[in-house]
Amino acid sequence: MDFNVIIIGAGPGGIFSAYELRKRNPELKVAVFEAGHALHKRSCPIDGETVKSCIGCKSCSIMSGFGGAGAFSDGKYNITNDFGGNPVRVHR
Repeated sequence: MDFNVIIIGAGPGGIFSAYELRKRNPELKVAVFEAGHALHKRSCPIDGETVKSCIGCKSCSIMSGFGGAGAFSDGKYNITNDFGGNPVRVHR
């Protein structure tokens, strides 16, 4: 298949870029490639008892995969205000 845009990495920047490109031009064919595992397969072996530090996994489940390191965060980083609302701007 042919694409107009290819994005390498499905972290916040890659996801947001694909979202904005398609929002502005729905006719674009955008592909996002990610080397990490699917979200439901991401699991870090560090348990704090038997494995206490990074063992250098081929694909890091914390840093790689859809959403990047932010996939398991507390949600402070939203790529769209379709949920979560608009940030409040304080004028002084």
